Amino acid sequence: MKNQKKAIVLGLTASMLMPVCFNGGTAEAAAADMDVAAMQAEINDLTARLTDLENSLATAKEKQEAAKSEKKAKKEAPTIKWSGSTKSGYMYDETKTGKIKAQAKILATTVVDKTYDVGLGLKFKSTSSEPNGKKYSSEKNKVKLEQAYVGRSFGPVYVKAGAQTVSLGEGLWLSKSSVNQFTANYKMTPRDTLYVGYGRDSQDYLANDTNKKEPPTRTRLLKFAQYQHDFSKDAYAGLYFGTQQPERYLGVYGSTPIKGKFGISAEYIRNTNKEKPWFDSSDNAYGYDYVGANKNTQGYVISLNYGKAKKKGTWDIIGQYLNLDQNLFMDNDYSGWNDYITAEGFKGFGLIMDYATSDHTKLSLLRYWAHTNPDSANVDTEGNSLEKSPHYSTYLKFTTKF
Repeated sequence: MKNQKKAIVLGLTASMLMPVCFNGGTAEAAAADMDVAAMQAEINDLTARLTDLENSLATAKEKQEAAKSEKKAKKEAPTIKWSGSTKSGYMYDETKTGKIKAQAKILATTVVDKTYDVGLGLKFKSTSSEPNGKKYSSEKNKVKLEQAYVGRSFGPVYVKAGAQTVSLGEGLWLSKSSVNQFTANYKMTPRDTLYVGYGRDSQDYLANDTNKKEPPTRTRLLKFAQYQHDFSKDAYAGLYFGTQQPERYLGVYGSTPIKGKFGISAEYIRNTNKEKPWFDSSDNAYGYDYVGANKNTQGYVISLNYGKAKKKGTWDIIGQYLNLDQNLFMDNDYSGWNDYITAEGFKGFGLIMDYATSDHTKLSLLRYWAHTNPDSANVDTEGNSLEKSPHYSTYLKFTTKF
């Protein structure tokens, strides 16, 4: 830019001096001097303007570079994606009492340095119970660390560490959030997946006004491996094995459309641990209230469904049959049916009806007719076995997802 300015000035000077060389006499010389002075002033003014233009151009370039840098920084900065859900409902069961339930989840995910994805979530839950045999109402409030994990992909393998959701099969044994695990999901082929996990079955309560135990609730070692093959978008089958100390589980599952809107899914699980530990409240140990059968326990669920409640105005009906032995699960909190099954066993039918009131909201009615499924060989500390008893419930709930 400086060379261009210099060339312009020299050119203008030469053009103004040329007439002087060809005119003689004092008057002509004086007039020429006046013309040169005027031209010099004009050149100086032009030079100042060119300098101002240079400065303006430099300032514009600086602003442009700053804008580009800011835009690049915003583009590379981690973007947080928010999601969540709410659930409100009323449940009535065989104790002839009702419970009003309210629950909300807030989840956030982001990608850090274009490499690691991070998730953080909280769940708030409140349950108010009507007066029961104790002649008073009660309330339970909980805050749970729904998820707090970091994940990364290594080609076809996705590794995740921290509090996360673990789900195997149709969820009869494991379908739970807030589980502390190291997991790896290996996409072997477009249709074959291997899923493994190792960690603890803790549930990460941040606040639980019903937990008065000291020391905190004892956790158990949890390990699993699952293989699944997808035959199509809606048809799959798989098997898994794992341990939830001291129990050892082997399961198979699958789901497939039948015809039109009809479909079927099922899961079978077997617990090969025969030595059931007693529950000892004195040292906060884990265990069962009734033991002694010393044999394998098993259970299964079969679900027949029609339709799918996803978009506004759509609906579905699901019929289920469950048959679970006593002592199949020590703690039902990890099952997808945790509102119904317990260590006492479960045998009966369920009916679920869903209607999508909008694209993100759903009204559901769940009804179960069942009874406990005890084994007379299992007894308590006084030698008494568990008697079979009714186990039914009705649950009306409204859910939202956003």
